[in-house]
Amino acid sequence: MSRNTESGVFTALGHPTRRAVLAFLRNRDYVKVGEIADAVGVSGSTLSGHLRTLREAELVDTRRRGTEIQYRVNLTLIDEAMLLLASLGGTLKAPASVDPIAHERREP
Repeated sequence: MSRNTESGVFTALGHPTRRAVLAFLRNRDYVKVGEIADAVGVSGSTLSGHLRTLREAELVDTRRRGTEIQYRVNLTLIDEAMLLLASLGGTLKAPASVDPIAHERREP
């Protein structure tokens, strides 16, 4: 993965809506834009910008069927990004659970 690709991948992964799109597409093959929008709860125009970012980062593949464009996740690039992160030497840990009562007691 080139430095430009790395930068684009991690920038694209920085937004929760784009991560939701990738999670939705993870086990699906070529999905219509309308289905993605419904699944992640965003308008078509909002989704369009997110899909453009994911395309530019090469995190999704596309195909045209008539007048529509369909999307699927590029698992090869996701795997490469995961390997890159793993090579940094960190260990995976489950996120600490948030105690809502303790959270409410904290002073701002």
